[in-house]
Amino acid sequence: MKKTSILMRILLAFLFLALSGIIVLAAYTLSAEDGATTSNRSEIVTENLKQEFKDRLMTSPEGISLYERIKGLVIRFSPYGSNWNQNVRKLAHFSIYFALAAMVYLTLAILGMKKFSRLFLSLCIALALAIFDEWHQGSVAGRVMSKKDVLIDFLGACTSTGILTVISMINSMIKKIINI
Repeated sequence: MKKTSILMRILLAFLFLALSGIIVLAAYTLSAEDGATTSNRSEIVTENLKQEFKDRLMTSPEGISLYERIKGLVIRFSPYGSNWNQNVRKLAHFSIYFALAAMVYLTLAILGMKKFSRLFLSLCIALALAIFDEWHQGSVAGRVMSKKDVLIDFLGACTSTGILTVISMINSMIKKIINI
């Protein structure tokens, strides 16, 4: 391998590792907030999202129809029904660990780790951090630990690493076909 290629891989690995660190720091900081602060923040975010959602969709008959269909699906399939705040909070859990596992997976891929190893290690790291984060959150006033949140975090990690593994497998098959 050329020197510039190796240097580029190292720089990219550091970039994705740094992004992983930022995500972990953000999760740790958010879980360190007391119950009242985190509830206020999520209610503000939820109200802003609801307003943005309505502003964008309620301007046409098609938008209103789409809004009602989405609302119906959320109420039917979400365990929290029409509780926007809980849905947004759980989506945040899923999204943070989706991104974290993706950054770890990409770091390991850049470093040349085999597909199964990077999948397994990414999931182990995400699960360990999710458990630690909930444990940390449980030590803050007005907050509780939740096994459900750990499960949602882990599902986010599984989703991103699953998608990236499938993309990696497709990429490998394409390379094999081209080299035949």
